[in-house]
Amino acid sequence: MNVRINRLDPNVPDPVESRRRAAGRVVRIAYAVGIFGVLGFFVVYFGAPFVFLSGPGIVSSPRHVLSLPFTVQVSRMNVKPGSTVKAGDEIGQVYSPEQETIVATYMRALSDIAGRSAELRVKARVAAESLEAARAYQRETETALERIAAMASTTTTFRVQILRERALANKDVISQQAEAEEATKQLVSLDAFSKQIHEQLDEVKQNFRSGRVFAPVGGIISTGLAQTGQSLVAGAPIADILNPNEVYVDWYIPNERLIDPRIGNDVFVLFGHRRIPGKITEILPVSAVFGSSQQLTLRDRPATQIARIRFTSEASTPALNSTVCVHMHYSKISTDISRSLIKICGLD
Repeated sequence: MNVRINRLDPNVPDPVESRRRAAGRVVRIAYAVGIFGVLGFFVVYFGAPFVFLSGPGIVSSPRHVLSLPFTVQVSRMNVKPGSTVKAGDEIGQVYSPEQETIVATYMRALSDIAGRSAELRVKARVAAESLEAARAYQRETETALERIAAMASTTTTFRVQILRERALANKDVISQQAEAEEATKQLVSLDAFSKQIHEQLDEVKQNFRSGRVFAPVGGIISTGLAQTGQSLVAGAPIADILNPNEVYVDWYIPNERLIDPRIGNDVFVLFGHRRIPGKITEILPVSAVFGSSQQLTLRDRPATQIARIRFTSEASTPALNSTVCVHMHYSKISTDISRSLIKICGLD
């Protein structure tokens, strides 16, 4: 059976026109998506600052900086970044030539005090034992002077000699007494000074603990940890111990903002694809320079005010020292819409 096909029949679609219409529809859809995408980008880019305030932040916690008042070299480290330590755990051991120099200085001072004390003891003993002989000679000169005064036949020259001998005897007695008393006082002072140096020496040795470094508090070792063989100046941190039980975010508030953040405002902490709710609990009365790893070192980094954000009790906090982004919505409507989208997308 032969079927006759009429190409001019309006009920039969033309395949060429059909392909053209389909291709044109795809092109129009792609063009519309591109146009609306560009418009949406500009709307979001330029309109977002009028909807919410966004700025960088760092996940922090109270930290305890462990350092020594000496120039040291790290001999060994028993922990690594991220390790959990308790109060009293040994972190490592260091070697300090400066500490040994301080101990040697104290020992040299004690040696000098010991030598000086020996000399004063010899002087005090000689003066104490010679004092009785000097007093006996003084009494003899006084007796001789009394006898000469009763005799009328003595010459003036002899009387002057006896008077000179009595004066020398008196001077010798006074000199021996003064030397014995002063030597005793100096010995007491040197003994007190020696005791003080002994206490300071014991304190230096006790604080150094043969170079063993212990954790004063419990917590987590931060990434700023000294390495084995590294030399550190006095006051340089050997380790930073973070408190994992009190985690917060230091938010560097941008200087360009429509409304100043206040204590009690709800915020969202963006960490990767997660949106963690939080609340501003404190606005610090200081400014700080935010050092982002993405910024060049030669560029001027802005100094901004810091707001401290606390997470809710059921929130899963990010890792310490993480860099996050904080959003604070200006209106309650945008906040509710954002929370709804977060719940729908499963980003909470």
